[in-house]
Amino acid sequence: MKNNERLYGEGIEVPEIPEEIIMRRVELLNDHLSELISIDYMDRETRRIDEVLNAVNFWLKINKKEL
Repeated sequence: MKNNERLYGEGIEVPEIPEEIIMRRVELLNDHLSELISIDYMDRETRRIDEVLNAVNFWLKINKKEL
């Protein structure tokens, strides 16, 4: 992902997402991840686990200047 200036233009102030919302999303994702990895290795949906991990990474970086 590019920085905000590159995406929105120069001089534009992009509002940040409140930390409590971000952390609640990460908490929910981590709960779901725990459920997914508790499934037997042979029956796991590894692609879905990867998607959840990517979502956690996204939300942890969302208010950084560059993703």
